[in-house]
Formats: sequence, C-alpha cells, structure tokens
Amino acid sequence: MKTQGFKKVSVLAIALLMIAGTNLYAQRGRNYSEQGGRGFNQDRTCQMIPDLTEDQEAKMDALRINHMKEMTGFRNQMNELQAKKQTLMTSDNSDLKDLNATIDQITNVHNKMMKASAKHQQDVRGLLSDEQKVYFDSRPMRGHGHGRGMRHDGYGRGAGQGSGRGLNPDCPYNEEND
Repeated sequence: MKTQGFKKVSVLAIALLMIAGTNLYAQRGRNYSEQGGRGFNQDRTCQMIPDLTEDQEAKMDALRINHMKEMTGFRNQMNELQAKKQTLMTSDNSDLKDLNATIDQITNVHNKMMKASAKHQQDVRGLLSDEQKVYFDSRPMRGHGHGRGMRHDGYGRGAGQGSGRGLNPDCPYNEEND
C-alpha cells in the first residue's frame, strides 16, 4: 500500500516539475532578450557607434531610406520570380528551358541585391570617422542568416525567428542588408 502511494506522489511530483519547467522555459523568451541574451536588446545596437553627429545621422537615414526602397523593388521581383519558378516546378508540362531561365533571373536579382547592399554599407562607412568605422565594422552581421533556416533571399522560416531582420528600425545606421 505504501508503494502505491509513493508512486502516485512521485508521478504527481514529476508532472508538476515538468509543468513548472515548461512554464519557465516559455517565459524565458521575453526576459532573455530584454536582458541582452541571444536576441540582444535592440536599443543597444544604436549605441554601438559613438559620437554620431546629427549630420551623420541625417545622411545615414537618407541612405537607409533609399536603400530600403531599392531593396523593396528587388524583393518584389524576387517574390514574383520565386512564384513563377514554383509554378514551373509543379506544372505537369514544365519546360526545363523556361525553368532554367527563371532561375537565371533569380540569380541575377540576388546578385543585384548583394551589390546594392555592399554599396550601401560602403556609403555608410564613408560618413564615419576612423574610430566610428571600427565600431561599425565590429557589429554583428545582419540579414545573412547565419545558417539558421535562411534561404538565399534572406528570409528565414519560423515566424521571424531566424537571424537577421528585426533590428531597431529607428537606428540611423541600421541599413537593411538583404
């Protein structure tokens, strides 16, 4: 009789520990990022370059806006081409020549995106002093995926849980590296 009671208490204790552990783990997400964990505090990113002047911030903001407009156009093209590729891949009478041409177009747009991002980064660097460049160059890479569920177009799977994207949009030097 004591053994059955002990088993019931043990099972209940294990169940309570599992529930408590799951609850603690689920709540870690918000607090963890607020404390500078894996998804570090995004306000801290804007403080990585010291002594930015108002003129530098204004110029960086203008560069960022132009870059975002350009990248939006590229992403729109990429989305259309990806949809076309998907249609060609799944159609019963797909033409390999058309499919390869679409893949070449996707590669071309991706190439343009990478070149535009490199130009934008160099334009931003050109506004900085030598000391500020050290801080700018040492910041974590953004928009390149770090291999976690990222596709070639820079978008990750998993409801925005991939690396890249999502840094503070108000940061004047937070360019969009797509």
